[in-house]
Amino acid sequence: MDAEKTMGEQNGTQAGDPTKGAKAMYDLAVMADPPLRCVIGTDAYEKINEKLENYSKSVKKFEKISNSTDVDE
Repeated sequence: MDAEKTMGEQNGTQAGDPTKGAKAMYDLAVMADPPLRCVIGTDAYEKINEKLENYSKSVKKFEKISNSTDVDE
């Protein structure tokens, strides 16, 4: 994948406004108690929620194995 080409093709058509994104990052940086992580942009927010949903399903699917490693009483 040619990242430079891809970014060039998206320039001006992206969902996010770079100035608003920069302001959001600044606002986070000057917070008294900023979050460790914060998703910036509607596209990123949508993608991370999809990923979290898939991750949650996978964790639940293998719950038995995940919880099978404690020392027996």
